[in-house]
Amino acid sequence: MGRSLRKKRNAKKVTTKVKEKKVQKKHFNVKQIQDPELRKRFDKGKTLKENMEQTNLKEMYKDVLPKKIPKKGAHPVKVNEEEAPICKELLKKHGDDYEKMHWDIKVNVFQWTARQCEKKVKALKAGKVRSMKAEILSGHGMDWRRPLYGKPKDRNVFGH
Repeated sequence: MGRSLRKKRNAKKVTTKVKEKKVQKKHFNVKQIQDPELRKRFDKGKTLKENMEQTNLKEMYKDVLPKKIPKKGAHPVKVNEEEAPICKELLKKHGDDYEKMHWDIKVNVFQWTARQCEKKVKALKAGKVRSMKAEILSGHGMDWRRPLYGKPKDRNVFGH
């Protein structure tokens, strides 16, 4: 059953005034900064954003940054034992036409791009072939299910 009409009329409407909130600066704990140079320049009275806008990273780390950017990559392309026969077959079949190598899906089972084919074939020509053991030890193609050396342990269904 609903409220009576008199109670509805006399009921006061509750209104809340919207107050303007003060915007608080978000302060940052200086002890959390790992870098000693940045910690030294950090101003506690400013926010993190203001501090980061004020800092000049080039000036701070000019002695750490390299003077010259190297042109060669840090990790040269190598061909492992699994890829070497594929590269040889592609090279024998197509010569130096890397675009044809890219589209040959019967030989190019890994579906390398034209650029990848070019890099792999050039690495093969340069003699940069790695054994599978070296590949496993370096972390590429790592297989944790099989041991590096010796017979695998007998394990139950749960892997113990």
